[in-house]
Amino acid sequence: MINHDNLEEYRDPINYDLEFGGETNKYNFYLDMARLNPGEVLELACGTGLTTIHLSKSGIHITGVDISSSMLEYARVKAQGLPVDFIEADARTFDSEKRFSMIYLTGNAFQAFLSDEDQRALLETVYRHLESNGIFVFETRNPLGTDLSNQEESIWGNFIDKDGIKVKISGTQSYDSSNQIMHWVTFRDWGSEKITSRIACRFTDNDTLQRLLTSSGFCIENQYSDWDKTPFTPLSPSIISVCRKNMEPKTNNSGMFIPSV
Repeated sequence: MINHDNLEEYRDPINYDLEFGGETNKYNFYLDMARLNPGEVLELACGTGLTTIHLSKSGIHITGVDISSSMLEYARVKAQGLPVDFIEADARTFDSEKRFSMIYLTGNAFQAFLSDEDQRALLETVYRHLESNGIFVFETRNPLGTDLSNQEESIWGNFIDKDGIKVKISGTQSYDSSNQIMHWVTFRDWGSEKITSRIACRFTDNDTLQRLLTSSGFCIENQYSDWDKTPFTPLSPSIISVCRKNMEPKTNNSGMFIPSV
């Protein structure tokens, strides 16, 4: 499906934060969700803790889990003195005795789970670690609201790196419609050097997503199109889902999956 580990975007955590940080509306959305569901919180695929640390600074008891050791190393540096735990683990196989009132993924991390098996393993992890009546919140890009055409290299933007250098960003995209996977190649140009990274993201349409969530033991309470809680529409660019753990056993389409309580 891919010929790389899908982690190339996460090799430079300091510059990652400078390029992708500052999404205050998003951080506050997840903070509001946590405050509405008091208790301990788990962020899966937390990266450098951009959202995790924001919640921790606001008094939320939170744990962050990620597969990238370099991203977590920087997260721990930033979080010194805060009551937050960072654990290196794969979200598909993560196991803890703790149970959480809220579990979330952000940064479109749900799209990193590229197969049906990966998605179901993730959702089993979430269901198993949620308290009774706990909530699961995440966002994913909406395929109907996204340009999935194949594109040659074009300019995507720029950012100022840790040394004050302006980095130009360009990239290509190629969509594998049979597997619903977008392959992005990003070029970051410092002038003196140009670094290439690859990432693959799966696009799951909302009808399929709803069936997947329901069959995995979740009741969908709300779906939004943005962090201001604008209701989701079929052509919204994002699908932000707020789900509740359903204590009634559910099975998948084959009748094989029964979530653990």
